Amino acid sequence: MPATNKIAFENLRAEMGRKQLTIGSIANSIGMKRETLGRKLSRESPLKLNEAFLIVQKCFPEKEVEYIFEEACSEVKDNQRPT
Repeated sequence: MPATNKIAFENLRAEMGRKQLTIGSIANSIGMKRETLGRKLSRESPLKLNEAFLIVQKCFPEKEVEYIFEEACSEVKDNQRPT
């Protein structure tokens, strides 16, 4: 039975739907196991910056990485604000 990870990145989910891509097809295109990518996209494991860029480059070259992974980018910006 295939794993059913919940993708934490809203824009990524939307673009996957538009292109009818699965976690497995993305994992295959970047040379990663489906289970590993599923954990990363559900934020159970950390997604490395180079992995995010590779996903965008291989699967969504017309989009910006900041759009596809908007939640992660927002978190970084929030952490840079002075307290």
